[in-house]
Amino acid sequence: MIYIFLLFLVILTLFLRFFKGVEVKTILTLYLLGLIIFLFSFTVAEMPPFGSPDNPAFNEVPQRYLEAGVAETGAVNIVSSVIIDYRAFDTLGEATVLFVAIAAVIATLKSH
Repeated sequence: MIYIFLLFLVILTLFLRFFKGVEVKTILTLYLLGLIIFLFSFTVAEMPPFGSPDNPAFNEVPQRYLEAGVAETGAVNIVSSVIIDYRAFDTLGEATVLFVAIAAVIATLKSH
């Protein structure tokens, strides 16, 4: 089956190149985009349904944050305890990325 598909692509490439005058770079770009769309659609089709208990989002980490967050961090607010204590390095990285993006926008706007 794959050989028939590849043969079809080769024939289509030859037809578009010689009869329609389309550049090979354009044809290869279209093939690459088609492959990416195929892979993305296959990935989405294999995802578990929204709200299913089999989802990777339903694991023990959020349950632990809710149950032991106040005792382990001493913070009354669960959101603050997760952001500041459990995910501090991640939050620092996000703040750094935001700072660099804002600095780049300001530098770009000042240069014009």
